[in-house]
Amino acid sequence: MTKTVALQKCDEYDFEKVLTCVKKLLELVPPPDVRGKTVLLKPNILYPKAPELAVCTHPVVVGAAVRAFKELGAARVIAGESPAIAGSATAAKATGMYEQVINNGGEWADFKEHVSVPCPDGKVVKNLDFARQFLEADIVVSLSKLKSHQLMAYTGAMKNLFGLMIGLEKAGCHYRFSKKEDFAAFLTDLVVAAKPGYAIMDAIVGMDGPGGPGSGDPIQLGFLAASDNILALDWKCAELVGYNPHNVLNLEDALRRGIWLNSPAEITTSGAAEEACRSTSFRIVRDSKALSNQMPGVINFLAKKLLMKTPHFNARKCKKCRRCEQICPAHIIKMNGTDSTARLADKSKCLHCFCCHEICPADAIVLKRF
Repeated sequence: MTKTVALQKCDEYDFEKVLTCVKKLLELVPPPDVRGKTVLLKPNILYPKAPELAVCTHPVVVGAAVRAFKELGAARVIAGESPAIAGSATAAKATGMYEQVINNGGEWADFKEHVSVPCPDGKVVKNLDFARQFLEADIVVSLSKLKSHQLMAYTGAMKNLFGLMIGLEKAGCHYRFSKKEDFAAFLTDLVVAAKPGYAIMDAIVGMDGPGGPGSGDPIQLGFLAASDNILALDWKCAELVGYNPHNVLNLEDALRRGIWLNSPAEITTSGAAEEACRSTSFRIVRDSKALSNQMPGVINFLAKKLLMKTPHFNARKCKKCRRCEQICPAHIIKMNGTDSTARLADKSKCLHCFCCHEICPADAIVLKRF
């Protein structure tokens, strides 16, 4: 059975143009029937940044999605997120997302209270804590931004649902699942529990390079994509920007489960031609484990050590906001007084989760191998 990913060329964040493209995506690959139902849109707000920096799902894409689902007959369209720093509504207003949601007939949800959601088929977890609004939704839609990612190489529709968890609770998962393979399995379990009914990818402007997902470089990609199969969407989008999706650990873990796909050969596309959406200039992040695993024996061991990156702190850029200290799941980032720069108190205990790098609003943390 084929799994279809809809593609639409779109070169700018003009609301009417984006709305037309989103509606076309929903025609090419229809979502579940939303008439009279509550739709929960989960956009990506890593932290409050201007839309042109490509850190967050662009507010125009969010507003267009709200409008499109309302026009399909949804009784309620709720949009919500839980950024690791700043309040949910505060972050949404800073990005322009809040205004777009409200002006197009939606509601903004503050993810503050959590509820327990069972995951009996999970590999590494059997229960997850999601934002309370998850239980209000009949249909969950991942509304993601295509970005490179230092830890997982790529981030898109599946990893975006990590934001159903609240604030700093997410950092604790990095401590609990400190091995990449375990964290990848956890992300798959989370998507199994979330049961997303649809996913839309904002790839008009993505983020590439070693700074992703928070301080990489915006890159014009010029397309939107959607599917009712979240893994198919991520697999195709990752492929279009140059990744081998088999080397993206959470995508490969999801593929092996056989829940969404049995084989990438099942994926087809409709709408715009794949070649029209393909990027040859996207700077992918290569997973160090995938690279080292290609090497035998002691060379493999040494390669892992040499390829492993560690946070380094730039005293000139550091704003002493202490956010890296707050988010560090291993509690090894320290600041001695208000005038000091953050530092790793014990490098040997670093989980290499890069939460600090991801969350730094000043781009003051650089990941280096030596």
